[in-house]
Amino acid sequence: MALEPCRVCGTLNSSEAEICLSCEFPTKGRRRPAIFQWAAVGLFALFTIPLVMTLMNRIQSQPRQPSPQSVSIHLAR
Repeated sequence: MALEPCRVCGTLNSSEAEICLSCEFPTKGRRRPAIFQWAAVGLFALFTIPLVMTLMNRIQSQPRQPSPQSVSIHLAR
């Protein structure tokens, strides 16, 4: 049984401890399965892509207003 420092607060804990006695951070990090990471990326894309496409379509479909210079040139003719 060796003492290992906590990755968060630096307190020495037993190598057999599951959580830090000081900050309660897990000493043996358990990674989540990759499916959770891919699900998060998929959900982000599912909601972000349609939003961006809608904004782009609205910007492109707005009628362009003529600039004041072109109006004055057109009226001068």
